[in-house]
Amino acid sequence: MSDRKRSGAPVVGIDLGGTNFTVGVVDAKGRLLGQDRRKTKAHQGRDAVIDRIVESVGDACRDAGVKAEDVGAVGIGAPSAIDWDQGVVINAGNLGWRNVPLREILRKRFGVPVVVDNDVNVAAWGEHVLGAGRGHEDALAVWIGTGIGAGLVLRGEIWRGPGFTAGEIGQMILFPRSSVGRRTFEEHCSRTAMVRAMETLIGFHPQSRIRKALERSREEGPVGSGAIAQAYVDGDELVQQVVDDAADLVGLAIANAVTLLSLRCVVLGGGVTEALGARYVERVRESFEWHVFPSTLRKCAIVASELGDSAGVLGAAMLARNVME
Repeated sequence: MSDRKRSGAPVVGIDLGGTNFTVGVVDAKGRLLGQDRRKTKAHQGRDAVIDRIVESVGDACRDAGVKAEDVGAVGIGAPSAIDWDQGVVINAGNLGWRNVPLREILRKRFGVPVVVDNDVNVAAWGEHVLGAGRGHEDALAVWIGTGIGAGLVLRGEIWRGPGFTAGEIGQMILFPRSSVGRRTFEEHCSRTAMVRAMETLIGFHPQSRIRKALERSREEGPVGSGAIAQAYVDGDELVQQVVDDAADLVGLAIANAVTLLSLRCVVLGGGVTEALGARYVERVRESFEWHVFPSTLRKCAIVASELGDSAGVLGAAMLARNVME
């Protein structure tokens, strides 16, 4: 394929998680042409997961009506710090991967340039290029779900830091005198943390609508963001208390980051944000405005993701496009 043809070729973006992954085929204008979703099945081991990714790329190409050999590059976001220079997944705990040379493995499998980055970094890049962060040279993207992560765009580039760990906002210490497991931003504001708080307080709220979901979780798995959001909208006192307290702390943590970096845009994403919606984002904003310094930074845009669960796929694809140009 000539350089001119390759620059306009479709690219593949992959959002790899510990439970599921999504593959998308994206055109030169950032439009999603086709996709495929699968269970990761990390317990089967690294090679089996990579085989599933390769198969999924083929299915996504067929869904897009694109020949696999016409793809110009592949981008992938993985749940780990990534050695950007080498394309190595340093430590993905929920995959059981350590020091996996994913870029080189996938380059050999696909025969095209491959980029590998942290999953929230690629989501942040997607929002920067195509979503809620458009028009802002500097932005912070905070993803709130099972855990909490962030991606940072400075001067129009992803900032990874020399240790490749920039964006670990979930590990920000909020309560240094608390016991282990109750100190960090993530340990108070993630979906996991909110469910734990509800389990602790449910005895004081015997009529709470979340009780049944908590009981079912013992057999069916963790309470999802959708169940929390429904109880929140329905006016459940316990759920509103827990969610609002968490949102206040999210605003505090973001205010600390914006005070430090003097940013003009923060994008909120992840399953919790998507499920709880505008009311949650507004609560975060109110807390942010109370805590940020100086007061002129209250003008910082605190906005919800526009790309939703496609942010990772689209961001990975747009990063891949960069290596073609």
